[in-house]
Amino acid sequence: MTETRPTPAKDKFNLDSTYFVAFEMAHETLRQGLAAASELNITQYRVLTKLLQANGAISQGELGRLLGMKPNVVTQAVDALESRGYATRAAGESDGRTRFLAITEAGRAHIATVNESLVASLYANFPTGNPTYRTILEAAVAAGAAIEPPLNAEVADRFPASRSLVSVELIRAETERTLREATGASFNECRIVQRLGETDRPERVGALAEALRMSPVNAARAIERLVQRGWARRLKSPADKKAVYVALTDEGVYEGFLIGATVNELAATKLWANLTVGQREAIEQVGHVVVADLDAQRQAKEQAAYDLLQEI
Repeated sequence: MTETRPTPAKDKFNLDSTYFVAFEMAHETLRQGLAAASELNITQYRVLTKLLQANGAISQGELGRLLGMKPNVVTQAVDALESRGYATRAAGESDGRTRFLAITEAGRAHIATVNESLVASLYANFPTGNPTYRTILEAAVAAGAAIEPPLNAEVADRFPASRSLVSVELIRAETERTLREATGASFNECRIVQRLGETDRPERVGALAEALRMSPVNAARAIERLVQRGWARRLKSPADKKAVYVALTDEGVYEGFLIGATVNELAATKLWANLTVGQREAIEQVGHVVVADLDAQRQAKEQAAYDLLQEI
């Protein structure tokens, strides 16, 4: 039985901090996979994959419309692809001013090579030793590939990791832009507010950074900005003078609700719109699985250190 696609208003999901942990891990992992196999940046690679899906020559103007890119951005990307032999650009027969683009065999081969690198990077950085975890990751990658509708489904099915890279980059940029427009705060600031709202208690700065898989420096900078905004306050413990805690103010709690509503609305209109319920669940589940596995690894390392302790 074919699974139907519900409208965004139905079957809403609440994306919590674990989703963004997995999302940021996927973003960095996919970027590493691209960098390991290609000199192209993500914009250039996105253009190349769209040319592959076109399955024939396509006008530069139409390509820009499909990608939602400005003409100068498309031109710069195509220049890079053409110089490497991955794409061709030719004048139209009826209108010499119109430029038609097509992928070359070298371009097709390059996508296949990059896709292998992306898959290898995902398996290296995400918990895939457990068959269940591997299945969840693969389901999430397939779901990510469906976020942006393909021009050619047959081609898209061959390179889901490449399409997931494109989708992750688009969703991250859109999320960051939308959150800043709604709240005025950065992506990291919003993630910290979201996490503090979930735990509903003061958190040590170091523990907060670790839970969000954020560098201590980036976490400290984001917290400083939140304090300046009046959304958070620092606390200290009389039992441990070195420990610094952070908690939300009343204004921070309010902003947390706004952030949550913004994230879920963005998911409904941008992320979930082209996904089935099963695909949505796969993307949600990978966050919880990844975080649980990372926590288990951290606890195992801590226990191993405890087992080595000796009496002074």
